[in-house]
Amino acid sequence: MTRPPAEPDRCAPGPVIDSHCHLLALAEQGLPPAQALARARAAGVERVVTIADGVGEGARSLALAERHPGVFVAIGWEPRAPAPPDDQQLAALAELLQHPRAVAVGEVGLDYHRPPGGRTAPDATQRATLRAMLDLARTAGKPVVVHDRLAHDAVLEELDARPPVGVVMHCFSGGPALVRACAERGFVCSFAGTVTFRNAGELRLAVRAVPAGLLAVETDAPFLAPEPHRGRRNEPALLPATLALVAALRGECPDTVARATTATVEALFGLPPL
Repeated sequence: MTRPPAEPDRCAPGPVIDSHCHLLALAEQGLPPAQALARARAAGVERVVTIADGVGEGARSLALAERHPGVFVAIGWEPRAPAPPDDQQLAALAELLQHPRAVAVGEVGLDYHRPPGGRTAPDATQRATLRAMLDLARTAGKPVVVHDRLAHDAVLEELDARPPVGVVMHCFSGGPALVRACAERGFVCSFAGTVTFRNAGELRLAVRAVPAGLLAVETDAPFLAPEPHRGRRNEPALLPATLALVAALRGECPDTVARATTATVEALFGLPPL
């Protein structure tokens, strides 16, 4: 017997949170925050968590959040920075994290990709930076947004040594084995537009393996635009394309995934419900 199609109003995605974007970088690429947020709301993306790298971006991002109710901020120190923050910078970051719209420390982590001529930092420097950020997060009582590129084992080792109050693995880049390792630790796995790429076989298996309550979606805008927008500037309004594929891979309605990921992000970052 053929199952009847689900009612459209029950499968259409409800309001969703973009758990990771870069509004300041979007502005640098010609899309002002107010316009980006208006386009996002029109697409059903009611709230965003924007990422700030360092003290200056942190202050500007919090000022932006004060003007836009749907904006929250994660403040961290970029993994490939040439040096960890000094005592004065750490103190300034700690002060920014006391702001009510500052919901996490991030993005922080390890990036072992070595592009020819690209920006990088020695492994030991990256680990020192990550340790400083994990100590900061523990003092502030904030979860961490983790950048993990080609460094799964090392990232887990550092997180195990300094357990934060919560973790989201931003732009999840592993397979089912990494999902299991994260799930054992209660880490949230957040999927970006990369899961829509044609060569994303392992990522698609990972999406299916994430337990209920540990799944999030993001854009990482202006980077990693999902298919069919790949190669163009990404923005929070394009999140529904990633959400739709994640829902299809899990055999669920987009609305189910929208509601579940929204609840997960609200709980992780302590956001008030809509």
